[in-house]
Amino acid sequence: MEFTRQEIFDLIWKESVTKVSEKLGIPTQILRKYCQRLNIPTPTSAYWSKLKFGKPVEVPALPEFDEEYISLDSFHNSILAKNQKSVKPNRESRKKDTSEKEKSSNEFKTTEIIPTKTKYEIQEITDPRQKIKFELNNLDPTLFVVPEVLYAKDPLIIDTKEFFRGDKNSKYLDKNPYKSKIKAPLNISVHQDNLDRALRIYTTIIRLLKLRGHQIVAKDRFHTYAIVNEEEIPIHLSEKNKQIANTESDYPKYVLVPSGKLKFEIPSSIYYRSSPICVEDTSNTKIEDKILNIILKIEYDAISIKEFRAEQERRRQREEEERKKREEEEKKKRELEKRRKEEMKELRAAIVSAKCYSLANILRDYREKYESFLAEKEFMNDEDKKKLHWLLKKIDWLDPFIECDDKLLTEEDKQSLIHPETDKKDNRMTYHLFYEMPQEFTFWNNPFRRK
Repeated sequence: MEFTRQEIFDLIWKESVTKVSEKLGIPTQILRKYCQRLNIPTPTSAYWSKLKFGKPVEVPALPEFDEEYISLDSFHNSILAKNQKSVKPNRESRKKDTSEKEKSSNEFKTTEIIPTKTKYEIQEITDPRQKIKFELNNLDPTLFVVPEVLYAKDPLIIDTKEFFRGDKNSKYLDKNPYKSKIKAPLNISVHQDNLDRALRIYTTIIRLLKLRGHQIVAKDRFHTYAIVNEEEIPIHLSEKNKQIANTESDYPKYVLVPSGKLKFEIPSSIYYRSSPICVEDTSNTKIEDKILNIILKIEYDAISIKEFRAEQERRRQREEEERKKREEEEKKKRELEKRRKEEMKELRAAIVSAKCYSLANILRDYREKYESFLAEKEFMNDEDKKKLHWLLKKIDWLDPFIECDDKLLTEEDKQSLIHPETDKKDNRMTYHLFYEMPQEFTFWNNPFRRK
């Protein structure tokens, strides 16, 4: 790949060095060294920040240089060769023969003289946490540096500074061109001596979050949130206290005083964790050295909340599917039970009709036998004929294949004739029609008593 200085200059001032290096298939460090070698100026992170928010930017002119271009491949191979030369041989290589050393040196020279094109395969990062880490590590390191002097330009910083000032210098905002209408301070709990330091730390965090496309919102005095991918991450900057002996009075024995050590905290979440995430000053390090870690933790927390909500949604969907499945099974059971009852009802009706038919045939045979008996014995009279005719009408009413209605008896009476009743005293089934004989004399029970 051969490019002129002007072509490289145009590329890196249109896109970041990282994106250009990915397109060309070479490491970012090699491209930066290449630009230094040919005296090609590279844009700073401030340039991209202004460009992102639509602020005016200036592109410097390309300075003159003796060499117009150097092949990127040969430049890259020369750096690789230098790195290989810098590696010291181990003991085993030192014990080799002179011929082997000459052979290896000749091979090394051959690889140094003949340029080989190295192809870098850029793998797409699928893990969101690894992607965030990669993006933050490729930012300009100066963005993570906390300024030594506070320049209150952000509305949140201005409101917080005004809040802690109180009534002192109440005309401070009247002359400030960056005055805000938010009127809600950041969630800061520090001693007045460390307020300036806390605001400088917050200034750096706010600047980086805005650069990453996020923001910080202060809802009230004790609730400040970092809005990352539509997720609200609570944040809090406080000063740790230390316990010392009380010299002014006997009670309490110990009192708490500010220790000067700050602690940036992401309080416990109601969603997926019960313990807070802390980044704090130690005996060897300060929060100012851990700004990258703070941004990582904030963005990681947003990912964790989103993952937790997604898992909750998947669980809710599974429970909903199981509930629908149970309801469907219960519905099927109810339908089966309904069909069972309908079929039992239909079967009972068939059984009643069958019993009525059987009973009608029994009565019909009995009437014919009775009529022939009376005729044979010459007992027949008008009253007997009436009774036999009455029984014939009842048989026709009882027979399901003969359409005959009765003025007094109903369908319930048919069922009472064919269904057994329970004797409540001894819990025995008694069939009045077949087994319980009437005690008194009637026309139907004993024809011989008519003599």
